[in-house]
Amino acid sequence: MGLCKIQRGRGVEKTDKDEIIDEIGNIRMSLGAHLEELRRRIIYSMVAVVFCFILCWLFKVQILDMAKRPHKFAMEKVGLSTELQVLSYQEGFYAYMKLCFITAVFLSYPFVIYQIWKFVSAGLYKKEQRYVLIFLPVSYMAFVVGGLFGYFLLIPFGLQFLIGILGPGIQPIITMKDYVSFVFMLTVALGLVFQLPLIMLLLSKIGFITPDKFIAWRKYAILVIFIIAAVVTPPDPFTQSLTAAPMIVLYELGILIAKPTRRGFIFLGAIVGCGTLVLAAVYFYLTHRGGEINLLNTRGEIHFLSPEGKDWMEVSNRTSFRNGTTLKTGSEGRTAVSMRKGVDLVMDSNTEVHCVDPLKIQLKSGQIIVSVKELEVPLEIDTPNGRIRMNKGSVNIQARDFATVVTAIKGEASLIVEGEEKKLLEGRQHKMAIGGEPVDVGSIINWSEGVLAKPEMW
Repeated sequence: MGLCKIQRGRGVEKTDKDEIIDEIGNIRMSLGAHLEELRRRIIYSMVAVVFCFILCWLFKVQILDMAKRPHKFAMEKVGLSTELQVLSYQEGFYAYMKLCFITAVFLSYPFVIYQIWKFVSAGLYKKEQRYVLIFLPVSYMAFVVGGLFGYFLLIPFGLQFLIGILGPGIQPIITMKDYVSFVFMLTVALGLVFQLPLIMLLLSKIGFITPDKFIAWRKYAILVIFIIAAVVTPPDPFTQSLTAAPMIVLYELGILIAKPTRRGFIFLGAIVGCGTLVLAAVYFYLTHRGGEINLLNTRGEIHFLSPEGKDWMEVSNRTSFRNGTTLKTGSEGRTAVSMRKGVDLVMDSNTEVHCVDPLKIQLKSGQIIVSVKELEVPLEIDTPNGRIRMNKGSVNIQARDFATVVTAIKGEASLIVEGEEKKLLEGRQHKMAIGGEPVDVGSIINWSEGVLAKPEMW
């Protein structure tokens, strides 16, 4: 007849009902004791956060440098300055405070979770305690994985997409405060989102929500997921979709963990497979798509100066740049440059070129070969000694100290020097010099002094 009554004094094994009664008797505490325990756990957690905050403040510059890497990746891809701006004296201080506080929360998260566990465990049965003990470390790992997903994938490519759609002629001003808020809001949000399968498993194990309910609520869950993604990400469809996709996968994973079925494995595998293909396609597009200026067959030392940039940076694995970028080759450096509108050029060693836009180039020094497909609007090439216009063909240009030598390899070009325009035909060469040809002024001065000293000569 169900659970039989057992005499405890006879050494007979207790029933589950007796164990529950004993546990309730052992953990029963007064309201005052609960409040005292809660106060103690909160103080411990606050001390841990403050200690980690002080530690982070000592290394705030290094932490900011790590946090800037997604921003640096996105800006370098589109050829813009990687520096963050501040609009007031106190903005940097508040941004560092926020940066160190959020980092301190990350570092102290395991200790805070442990304090929460110590407070809550007194009110749980042993079976529930086992579930929570498994849940907490896995939860922390999921939180870290979610943060890394945002740091290495969502944030850099999301920023690249947002900056890339601005187009030429627009210089964004990214402030330190806005960037810190944006990055850590997404990182924390994704860390929490990656807890979804564990929460679903925990709710199903304690009997609060059955797995069948999660399956029945799937279409509503997808709607809520996209709403959450719209709230925690910038208002663009790319970043929202990139945030919502893993959340949907995590929801399906939660259903599968709570109720393992063959159909569930197949469904989740199909979602993960399709998502992986889409993610790979997006990654390939963002990392390999051509920019406004693309380097080909680079060799030796090559530097670039981004628009509004102050310091030259060496070209390494990067090959795409934005209009307004200046390129410079070293003594052994050479590269081919492909621009939009069908303009290609080859830069020789010790050459500096400023790419203003697809139809305007400034040769500051060195030698280039420019090839142009048929254009409706002519390409303009500014040199220290004049301007060159061409609609079709190839020219070789050498910018020397006192003159620029232009050779028409194929087709013809127009040379403009001091307001006078001349045609340069195919196979011809012309030397452009402002103010006439260079001469040996010293010899002329010596000659004139000699003549003036001997009046009989004149």
